Amino acid sequence: MKLGQGIEIGIFVEPLDLPSHQLVFFAVNDNDSVHSAGGSHWSLLQYNRQANSFQHFDSSRSYNTSAARSLARNVGPFLQAKEKPSFVEDRCPQQQNSYDCGVYVISIAEELCNNCLGNTEKSLSDSLSADYIRRKRKSLKTLILELGQMKT
Repeated sequence: MKLGQGIEIGIFVEPLDLPSHQLVFFAVNDNDSVHSAGGSHWSLLQYNRQANSFQHFDSSRSYNTSAARSLARNVGPFLQAKEKPSFVEDRCPQQQNSYDCGVYVISIAEELCNNCLGNTEKSLSDSLSADYIRRKRKSLKTLILELGQMKT
């Protein structure tokens, strides 16, 4: 379900205690429907409390900017920031196909966390090459298949 118009988003975001977090990551989807699943593209929206800014990372040339702005507008009041957060369309590596957007979202989020923790200071473009994304997709597929074979 999309955190957009027509639903009470507090039910979903209040338990997350957003005001207590310095960084918050949101996966953004381009599905406009409130009542049905779907969409064709994913991107990453990060809220940085220190900068009081939403940063949008889209591997498909800002395709999801409208959806990201809408999500930022809707969750903004739950952040309890002193001022209205800014919105920045940030640079990130661009996908070379029509199907790796989800892998880019995961990889960008991981790299931003590594940067925040001081584990690396590489730029996203330096860290996330097309070859890296191919290897990441393969490792995620292997992980999913292995988890699917586990017995509980």
